[in-house]
Amino acid sequence: MPFKTYNNWLFDGSRTTPIPKATEKVDILKYNSPITHTFALQMFMRHGPLNHYLDEYFNNMGLRYLEKEELFLFLKNCVLDFRVLRRDTVFYPYKAKNKLYDILRDKFPELKNHDVSLFCDIVEKSDDRDNIYETLGLAKPPKKEKIKIGKKKINKKEKITLKAFMEKHFSTINV
Repeated sequence: MPFKTYNNWLFDGSRTTPIPKATEKVDILKYNSPITHTFALQMFMRHGPLNHYLDEYFNNMGLRYLEKEELFLFLKNCVLDFRVLRRDTVFYPYKAKNKLYDILRDKFPELKNHDVSLFCDIVEKSDDRDNIYETLGLAKPPKKEKIKIGKKKINKKEKITLKAFMEKHFSTINV
């Protein structure tokens, strides 16, 4: 939702629209917001003139010292001045990489990154996962065991008659 809020605000076409604040559902100015300085600049990689302009002035560590509010307002003015459309932006989803990904990426350099990620998912879900890991020289992944807390296993025994149950668990007195 913060990405949608940010994009809606960025491309609304008005310079006077305030940045969505914490009073609304999402606060994009918080310190732990997923919209970082880097993300805000990476959006314009496909728009050549704006990308060149931003690269010339903001490609240094000083970008991190800017307030988010100032940067967002500056980018909104850039969007209006350079006539950037929403379809000119790009989004790169983050995909965590692991050892299997790195090995498959080296073994199959002709595959694209998302194809290697798909291949990793297929390997993880396959029945021969252990064999594939051994073939690639990786340690076997630990098997996940389900732990049930608070439930006792009840062994099903043979059916017992009422008379046998009473003799086993209760003492009787003849009167």
